Amino acid sequence: MKRKGSNLDVEESRLSGLLFNKSKRFVEKIKNEEDQHLPDLNLKPAWIDEDDEQLTSNNNTKNKTTTLYAEKLKHKYESLMGTPNWAKIKDKLEANLEDSDILRKVGHIQKKKGSLNLSNNFLQLRKLQNINSEFRKQGQIISCVEFHPKLSVALVAGLSGVVSLFSVGGDTNNQLHSFKFNNVSAVQFSPDGSEAYLASKANHYYCMYDLVNATPKMVQLPHCVKRPLIFKLSPNGKYIATSDSFDEVHIICSNSKELIKSLKHNYKVACVTFSHNSEQVYCYCIQGEITIWDLSTFRAVKKFYDNGCINASCISNSSCGKLLATGSQEGIVNVYETNNITTSEPFPMKTISNLTTKITDITFNNTTEILAISSYCFQNAVKLIHIPSYHVFSNFPQQADNYNHIQCVRFSPNSGYMAMGNNKGAAYLYRLKHYKNY
Repeated sequence: MKRKGSNLDVEESRLSGLLFNKSKRFVEKIKNEEDQHLPDLNLKPAWIDEDDEQLTSNNNTKNKTTTLYAEKLKHKYESLMGTPNWAKIKDKLEANLEDSDILRKVGHIQKKKGSLNLSNNFLQLRKLQNINSEFRKQGQIISCVEFHPKLSVALVAGLSGVVSLFSVGGDTNNQLHSFKFNNVSAVQFSPDGSEAYLASKANHYYCMYDLVNATPKMVQLPHCVKRPLIFKLSPNGKYIATSDSFDEVHIICSNSKELIKSLKHNYKVACVTFSHNSEQVYCYCIQGEITIWDLSTFRAVKKFYDNGCINASCISNSSCGKLLATGSQEGIVNVYETNNITTSEPFPMKTISNLTTKITDITFNNTTEILAISSYCFQNAVKLIHIPSYHVFSNFPQQADNYNHIQCVRFSPNSGYMAMGNNKGAAYLYRLKHYKNY
């Protein structure tokens, strides 16, 4: 019995030492393990209090060293109060890499732990029922297909004047609502998804449709804009860039509806796109000249010619802000790194020549892993390109399917779905299996 009690005392003493940091060996072991996981950031104390060195305690009889006593106080404080946010050590990547927030979004630069890379040869996708299969009143030419930024909803518009909202993701794509706006040429949702901006090349006004109250509001364009052949909403929803394809791009405040500035160019403007943070606007002129304007000062910060471009057609910026893609009427697509276009003569990091007719639409998916290019000048002229390998996915477009003339290609916010509109009144819908969410 005595031996048994002795063993219990020894075990109790050992557990007590583990739980209350009274074992120097245990403290040193924990510190060594933490040192292996923490990055070597060469951290130094923010300040040194000389009075701490003189601190003693009458209850410190069981602690053999001052270090153990300090560990005990620290352990007691953290157990009662927790670790303050300013004292938490960030992850090694966040501490050492620049633009870590951006890098986490860009699929081809840095992937999250546990996530698989997108295959560059075969794209796993499944064709679903057309978005507008139950209600095809949008006209023969589907000019716009746009996914809602928050809800599993897609907007389909065409030249007939009917704009429809459909639910996406179920067995059937039910029609939710329809309203009229003639000859829709551009559609974009506001960042919060409460409004839809619609423009028509035939009208001297654009429509702000309140999706909450289901009410349209027609807004007159400035007198200097004859027809909104170009109409683009900035990612933050503060600016509208519009042009009648002459040598000026007009910047409008989306809140006050007033003209802020007219940006003058040397040539006619073919297309515009905003930077990912809405701080700059890229204007692509018909002769291939690209002008980058700073929206805080409305001054041109950079001008350069698109390499090898003869006649410009469209331009697009990736959501991460790292890549800029341009398309020409000769079917050539150039991809630039935005960090490298500050040089005197920027050279594209990749030139894509898989299409031979005018590039009419360029779209990046949200993770910047897929680049979609298309041309409505020829049947089935659409390609999906993997980034950063820039290999064309071999299984799309599928040879057995006839897509006719593709007008636009769009991806859902999390790239779970892809939609295409054509000239036969169809809004195709595909499920991209690599991406789990809408």
